[in-house]
Amino acid sequence: MTETIMAPRTAADCTSSTNTKTSTKVVSDWSALIPGDYVTVLEEYTVPYSGWIDDVTEDGMIIWLVLDFGRGRRMFFREDGNLVTAEVPHAGG
Repeated sequence: MTETIMAPRTAADCTSSTNTKTSTKVVSDWSALIPGDYVTVLEEYTVPYSGWIDDVTEDGMIIWLVLDFGRGRRMFFREDGNLVTAEVPHAGG
């Protein structure tokens, strides 16, 4: 079963020294994402695109991501089989 999680709000949340013990989790409910969440989209399980959520459709079927390093804005469709992952801190850790 895939665990639903809330993505970190910023890239710093993913790399902060206070969050040194993290794990990557799949975000199974895209409608739980909100603008500003920092995530990685795995397109066809091979090509990673990291950045910040710009917008999400109400049904969570489409997300727009502002890509890292000024690579622009990109739309991803859930029905294409794309996975959204986020770094989350371990409990207690």
